[in-house]
Amino acid sequence: MKKLTVFFLMIIISITSATFCLANEKKNHTCFRIVDSDKDGEVTFQEFEKFFGNDNEKFKEADLDKNGKLSHDEYHELFGHGS
Repeated sequence: MKKLTVFFLMIIISITSATFCLANEKKNHTCFRIVDSDKDGEVTFQEFEKFFGNDNEKFKEADLDKNGKLSHDEYHELFGHGS
């Protein structure tokens, strides 16, 4: 009985941890932080190009507000979770 209780407790902790991580993924996107090499909170085409090549069309498509930079939300919209 004790082993079964510990087992279910571990499952509950695992599910809770995974849910928390996915909820924070949107605002703490690891790949975004790596691509944003100057850490200003936006990805310029020069930063984008280092990782994704000279794909100006993809960059322009992702730049929804057309300011020449990708915000975290724009980047996230382009690549989604875990990219």
